[in-house]
Amino acid sequence: MDRDSRRHDLQQRLDNRDEWRDHAQDRHEDWHDWNGRYAAYHLGWHHGYWHGNYGSRWHYMWDNYPVAAAFGVTSWGVNRLAYSFGYWNYYNPYYTAPVTVSPGVVVDYSQPLVVNQTTASAVSGEPAPATDSGQPATPPDPSVDAAMQSFDAAREAFQKGDYDGAMSQLNAALAKLPDDAVLHEFRALVLFAQGQYDEAAATIHAVLAVGPGWDWTTLSGLYPDIDVYTKQLRALEEYRNSHPDDAAVRFLLAYHYLTCGHTDSATKQLQRVLQLQPDDRVASELLEMTAGPEALPEGVAATRTKPVAPDAGSDVDASQLVGDWSADGQGGQAYELKLTDDGNFTWKYTQSGKSQEVSGVYAVDDGTLAMQPDSGGTMVAELTDVSGTQFHFTMVGGPEGDPGLQFAKSPPAAR
Repeated sequence: MDRDSRRHDLQQRLDNRDEWRDHAQDRHEDWHDWNGRYAAYHLGWHHGYWHGNYGSRWHYMWDNYPVAAAFGVTSWGVNRLAYSFGYWNYYNPYYTAPVTVSPGVVVDYSQPLVVNQTTASAVSGEPAPATDSGQPATPPDPSVDAAMQSFDAAREAFQKGDYDGAMSQLNAALAKLPDDAVLHEFRALVLFAQGQYDEAAATIHAVLAVGPGWDWTTLSGLYPDIDVYTKQLRALEEYRNSHPDDAAVRFLLAYHYLTCGHTDSATKQLQRVLQLQPDDRVASELLEMTAGPEALPEGVAATRTKPVAPDAGSDVDASQLVGDWSADGQGGQAYELKLTDDGNFTWKYTQSGKSQEVSGVYAVDDGTLAMQPDSGGTMVAELTDVSGTQFHFTMVGGPEGDPGLQFAKSPPAAR
């Protein structure tokens, strides 16, 4: 879909948010395809992600955020966009050091695995549209095919119980596709099978920050026999028993319990994780989804709070937002936002000398700004104190006490 069509669709959904909210459950993001860039390459063996095991908690965002519901925003969708936009920082309490998967290729699990949501059709294996010369407009990427060959070999080695061989082949795949979340989740499974629990926890934490884990059919299908997996799970439980204060081990165990469908057992592990690591935001979110905010240990704040909507009379004239804007974050971050009169946006985030940029289309209605990056998803924000020179920006679905960002129009000399 081109930008003009996307912009029209975004404005339609924003204008008719109440109607869309009534059917939000039919329009939520399809997390079976959340790893959109490479999803089609895994269709032969991959069966899906966590879904449907948590009762009403799965629909927590839709129940509590009527504005976000119009766009199918889930908790993971909020996280992925918040990290992409640099709106909040990620903390992995189990991370220790970068991982070198190949000479010159390093994976850093201190950062979340924010996946480029390029549409799956771009890598579906279908021939690309031909040009006038009869040649494909976009030739196949040989590096992706090579990575998938290595990954196939890694899964075959895993089936045979050759975990060192599986890791070697997997590293070769990651060297070519370091942003494929499926490869990282498989890496966490290989580490689990090897008994390297702390490293497995650090790996799966970065995956779960932005998307759900595999379902039981997918995970169990990687083993030659369920008894092999059960023996490894029992070994993890025994290690937990002998290391009761190891939060990483308990987080990893909670992930496996959720995948197995043992939600009550996962809840107990997550509660203990948060007693040991109260700043583990991912564990808090998983616990809220499985058992609700009331299950959080004392002293651990809920990660989501229902935002206060702007007053009914706070309609925003979209023309007031056109221009170049800047804001400073609480931790020394710098933000630049450009909104054009034809409905396009560019968002730039800089911290410690490093920058990342997101661009796409936007729509405005009744004090709500919706930005849809070209990479997928929708960032929804409430705008207050809007004038021709400033506005306050608060992301929908953020944590309690979120200060938001105060944007001011950039002077011409700074543009």
